[in-house]
Amino acid sequence: MLSDEELDERLAKAQRADVTAPEARLDALLAEATAHQRTPRPRRSAAAIAIVGALIVGGATLPAAAEGLRTFLAQADFFPEAGGEVLPNSEWVDTSAPDFPDYLRATLSSDATLPPGMTRDELVERIIAQSTANPGLTQEIGFRRTYEMIAHCGWMAEWQRATRDADTDAVRLATAELQAATEWRALVATDGGGIMDLYRDVAEFAAAGDAEALSSSPLNRDCQTVGQDSR
Repeated sequence: MLSDEELDERLAKAQRADVTAPEARLDALLAEATAHQRTPRPRRSAAAIAIVGALIVGGATLPAAAEGLRTFLAQADFFPEAGGEVLPNSEWVDTSAPDFPDYLRATLSSDATLPPGMTRDELVERIIAQSTANPGLTQEIGFRRTYEMIAHCGWMAEWQRATRDADTDAVRLATAELQAATEWRALVATDGGGIMDLYRDVAEFAAAGDAEALSSSPLNRDCQTVGQDSR
């Protein structure tokens, strides 16, 4: 049993101990990390990458959810004002960064559905190859636009194949997807004026069963620029 003197000594030591709450330490760490992120730099530093995956506070592992934290070196610290060719709500990406392929594999998403024979992995690898062949800074919406362009070209080709083969179910599906493509968000957001009219024309040609008009669409030339057969 402790004597009164021993008990007093232990209580005194406890009062001198660091009793900072884990929540307070977390707030301080998040504030420091956010302030660090807002300092513009041309490339990500190793210190910033240390704040990925999790934050360790008081022995607990917490997800790194602080606004503005970056996970990949490819996520450039470049924040020009939106306007002109700079679109809002689309981060800038350095395609010369060593982890750019990992970035795109992990993050690319799209409204587009894919035609038979085409897979997301295949399209992502094609976009990686095209982007790394001409490295530089670009907005991530450009990758989504390319993904949706390739998917649309694939559906044009599928509609024409199904029409030639009198595959009515496939024609009906391809027609519906060509109509849906007129609302795919990356295509719509990057329409500089008049491009989406061409997509709507293609959807109307498909619905009308006009194979000649569809095969003559200027979008077939765009398909060639992304290396996708549309006929």
